[in-house]
Amino acid sequence: MLAVLRRPTLARVTATGLLAISAVGLPGSSAPAAADPLPAYTVVPGTVLHPLPPTIVLPVHGYRLTGRFGDRSSLWTSVHTGLDFAAGSGTPIHSVAAGRVVSTGYDGRYGNKTVLRLADGTELWFCHQSRIDVEVGEQVRPGEVIGAIGSTGNVTGPHLHLEVRPGGGDPVDPFAWLRQRGARP
Repeated sequence: MLAVLRRPTLARVTATGLLAISAVGLPGSSAPAAADPLPAYTVVPGTVLHPLPPTIVLPVHGYRLTGRFGDRSSLWTSVHTGLDFAAGSGTPIHSVAAGRVVSTGYDGRYGNKTVLRLADGTELWFCHQSRIDVEVGEQVRPGEVIGAIGSTGNVTGPHLHLEVRPGGGDPVDPFAWLRQRGARP
């Protein structure tokens, strides 16, 4: 019997990193055949299928969102420009996407900060770190540990402040940016 991987499933594989095989319309399958089947990919029996690596991941595990893009507070001189992931000090921070580290170090109110530039020029700022584990020029993959949650700069407690800056310019809403790419903060 052949397994068929349909295009919509392949798109979900790319977005989520999960692998699913559709058996719709195959002999012995209880699923009905589609009236107008989409072009499909044939998988040879015995072939080992591996999930595709995710292209976008969340930067922190076991977090609580405490500050959102556009929030107002006495802590900021204007509206909040990022998304805050609160977690215990020392919790690993993961690279959200593949990119090159273009800056690391202390940056005033942002504290210890790592800037990652993606292939399309978008910059991701990872702020308030207790530890920076990457160096300028280093290429990182999605999910790679790049530092640790901390309380450096203008903070009330340990968290990661994530900013997304297309083309290195003005910040955009990280929550919406992540969701548009399949991550669910």
